[in-house]
Amino acid sequence: MSDKVENRINTLFATLLSYPWDDVAGVTARTIEVLVDHSSYPQEAINEVKVFADEIEKISLDDLQGIYSYTFEIASGEFSLDIGYHLHDGFKRANALVSLKELYKSRGFPYAEVAKGELADNLTVLLRFFDFTEEESLRSELRESFLVKGLEQLNKNFDLKPDTETPYRHLLKALGLMVEADLKSAELLAGRESFNA
Repeated sequence: MSDKVENRINTLFATLLSYPWDDVAGVTARTIEVLVDHSSYPQEAINEVKVFADEIEKISLDDLQGIYSYTFEIASGEFSLDIGYHLHDGFKRANALVSLKELYKSRGFPYAEVAKGELADNLTVLLRFFDFTEEESLRSELRESFLVKGLEQLNKNFDLKPDTETPYRHLLKALGLMVEADLKSAELLAGRESFNA
């Protein structure tokens, strides 16, 4: 595989967690293929994406668009894909958004083009930035400061409302498992590097 597998995974998840216009079933199938090829991710993550695939197979695109809009845009903010919403209030969140925009700008990331109106802390933007940057230390820092805690809270919110019918909960659970696996891999690598130094 010529591209970094983790980068393709980030792009695929960002696409699946965006408003569903594209070939959702095809992108989901490709996501499963890439996950199967990536041995560091737990089987449970693959299983969650497979459940998502099974559920969307029974839903028309119009209905899926409605579910997406209701889940992430109309329902209360507790299911927001704006990760900072789950981590900070008021000025702290505003400062975090400014910091993220400055980070994107300092790295040459085309935020306005990629975000298409989403805030800097939107999960899809963060995932696409992971593809853009080659700095593993920066990805690790963003995983720790945003993704782990934000996804934990988002998944907890879904768990607290089990009657919320949305296939997207499976993608978010899979992504949470993957981020945890990425962090463990980074910690193991850092431990090996410090041992060999």
